[in-house]
Amino acid sequence: MAKLKDPKITRLSWDEFFMNMAILAAKRAACRYHECGAVYVDKYKRVISVGYNGPTEGDYHCIDVGCAKVDGDPQTKELKRCRGAHAEMNGIANAIDTKRLRGATLYSATFPCYDCMKSLNNVGIKEIIYFEEYLRIKKSGKETEKENEARELADKRSIKIRKYDGKIYCKVSSTDKSEDGCGDCSCSDEN
Repeated sequence: MAKLKDPKITRLSWDEFFMNMAILAAKRAACRYHECGAVYVDKYKRVISVGYNGPTEGDYHCIDVGCAKVDGDPQTKELKRCRGAHAEMNGIANAIDTKRLRGATLYSATFPCYDCMKSLNNVGIKEIIYFEEYLRIKKSGKETEKENEARELADKRSIKIRKYDGKIYCKVSSTDKSEDGCGDCSCSDEN
């Protein structure tokens, strides 16, 4: 729609665009406790791949049956390891050509865990821009812990790390029931 009387004079920065994409992708997550989204971008600012966290194909969805680490197996109630594949791993799997990831930038809603950082290192990610820290839920769900090994590996391999401090334009609530999917939208607050 043309705005002849009030033309647009600014646009999103690349960081704003890709981080907001990662946060929106995170809303597809099936985990009850972590909403993680990942967007891989090449040096020409083209999206290579997108991923979000959730169970492997055909496995239980935590939002349907509970978290394996907190609620236990839906049949035995035995506490088990997380059945989710992380956003970063799914983004690597979703890449049509993983060679394109070498030298790419990752925009991530959460800082990668140590296992994901190992894979990011192996595919050659050069920079990680993240929105918030990742805290792993310990078995039983009573405590969380930070994974310092992930940052140590990034430092050792000279992977540039940057915390995103820009704007988030549309914070879609996990409990939003609105038809337009923008129940907590801050878009109207902008410029």
